[in-house]
Amino acid sequence: MKSLFPPIMKKTAFAGLLMLGVFLAGSIHGGPAAAEPQSIIAFGDSRIHGDVASAKNAAVSRGLLSAVQTAAAQLISNRDLTENFGTVAEMLSSRQDAFVQDYRILKEFRGEKHYQVLVQATVSKQKIQQAFSRAGIRTESDQMPAVLLMVAEKNIDDLGFDYWWRQGYADFSQPASVSPIKQVFTREDFTLVQPDSSGGSPGDLFSGIDPGARPSDHEASLLANRLNADIVIVGTAVAEATSNRMGENIRTFKADVKLRVIDAGTGKPLTTVQKRALTVGENPDKEGKAALADAAYQAGKHLVDRVAPLWRNTEQADDQFMIRVQGDSVLLYLEDLRSALREQSGVSGIQTSEMTGNSATLAVDFNGTARELANNLLVQSFDRFGINIREISENGMSVQLTRD
Repeated sequence: MKSLFPPIMKKTAFAGLLMLGVFLAGSIHGGPAAAEPQSIIAFGDSRIHGDVASAKNAAVSRGLLSAVQTAAAQLISNRDLTENFGTVAEMLSSRQDAFVQDYRILKEFRGEKHYQVLVQATVSKQKIQQAFSRAGIRTESDQMPAVLLMVAEKNIDDLGFDYWWRQGYADFSQPASVSPIKQVFTREDFTLVQPDSSGGSPGDLFSGIDPGARPSDHEASLLANRLNADIVIVGTAVAEATSNRMGENIRTFKADVKLRVIDAGTGKPLTTVQKRALTVGENPDKEGKAALADAAYQAGKHLVDRVAPLWRNTEQADDQFMIRVQGDSVLLYLEDLRSALREQSGVSGIQTSEMTGNSATLAVDFNGTARELANNLLVQSFDRFGINIREISENGMSVQLTRD
């Protein structure tokens, strides 16, 4: 492999070489990890102006630049490449030698007017990523997580909450509070997961759970996992009339949107937000929807810049398991279950991360597998209740408390 570079040709046909390089790299090498060095085969071409050696050097330089452009194109979205094309083109052409680790000429051909080469170059994608980062250009390592929205909405005259995960959700119309949140997140390149994207039936999606308008963190994260989402935003949007009036018909309406963000992989809450909006008018339904949309938009704007960093920084120890406990009057028996867990060999710590009247989530530090912990619990004798382990995953389990 050669390690010395020919003179850099700063003026190139960027677009044509880039398309050719992408085609070759895609067909030969597939999709390597973003930060790994990549071996890329690319064409180089230069017109002969009397000096054959100079033409050859120019052809090699253009081939290497094409390889660098190919690697760069795999690290950046089409949208960001288009928006930052001038910066990217200048950066790659002026710093080509910083990105190429080594290269060799596979074939060369001298025509009547052109010198053509086929080069194989090892390109440092990590250095390209670093250069993009310094220039404020996002790469695929900054790819936004897939988001599932679970917002239950109640307008002024609604008797109860409307939400897509209730029975018959396929016929549920778009709520006023969801569209603004979708708009904000889509604009920042997040993928919004559709409720029917699992490819299965609603029965498969809700197997083992029956979430209401206010699902628990476990239920929300379980649905998100089944729909291949990375994050779930769950909460309520409620519109109400206030006591403020002007004359007989004009009233003030308020909407409160309360959302929490949960990591689908771990079930951990990442952040929360609560926003309120007010409208004034005569039509309760119309003004309620307007207030809901306004409050939801504010909540989305608050969350959109926080979600991705929080998601990337979420870490869970390899030996920590989330145990979701459900059943009537869970709180009466929770300490008995915690005591039984403490007695298990390999358990070094227990924390209660969520608790309601009929459900609780325990974070258990256990030196073993979820299956081993489940087996240990099954042979445990409880005086006041029994347990039914309904689901076991790599990072935890779902437990139903039962009574005779």
